[in-house]
Amino acid sequence: MKQFNSDFKSKLYEIIEAIENNSMAEIVVVIKAKSGAYRDVSLWSALGFMFLLTTFLMFSPVEFDVYHIYVFSFLSFLLSYFLFELIKPLKRFFINKKRLKKNTEINARAVFQKAGIRFTAEKIGVLIYVSLFEKNVKIIADRGAFTMIPGEYWSRFKNDFNSIFKTNNVSDAFLNELSKTKEVFAEYILPVENDINELPDDLEIDL
Repeated sequence: MKQFNSDFKSKLYEIIEAIENNSMAEIVVVIKAKSGAYRDVSLWSALGFMFLLTTFLMFSPVEFDVYHIYVFSFLSFLLSYFLFELIKPLKRFFINKKRLKKNTEINARAVFQKAGIRFTAEKIGVLIYVSLFEKNVKIIADRGAFTMIPGEYWSRFKNDFNSIFKTNNVSDAFLNELSKTKEVFAEYILPVENDINELPDDLEIDL
């Protein structure tokens, strides 16, 4: 989350303000470190490594004392568990991609509901939910915004935003993709006079 510092937030709010000044859309960006704990993955992986080590020690040509087998097995469980908890790429490798996407979507929809994004007067709220551990971006548009903008653009937004994880600087890539959406929102969700900002830009939601 180091890339998403105060400087990033300032630039983010400027881009959101520019989008909302040129269209009636209400944009909300939520960035989360992760959408699930996945401790079961660490647990089962640690048990697997413990089982393999115990099996090796028991059937090794070199004879080990029972006490040593017990201690080494227990230590291998603790070490592997904490390694999986601390090394994110290692943990992510053992998680099914469908599960990562599903958890991202569940949390994004929960934020959409809990934050009241669906309660804008014209139904033009748009949530862009970024889940860093899952390396997934979920875009949820209320029915007004969804119907005003052609489906091809929503598909493009989905692909473009999820491509940010292929870059070295995810935060800058995200801001760049968000800036690109301004013209689309301005073209299809036309601005109105005296438009009121119904949703806060600095939205924080605890699930």
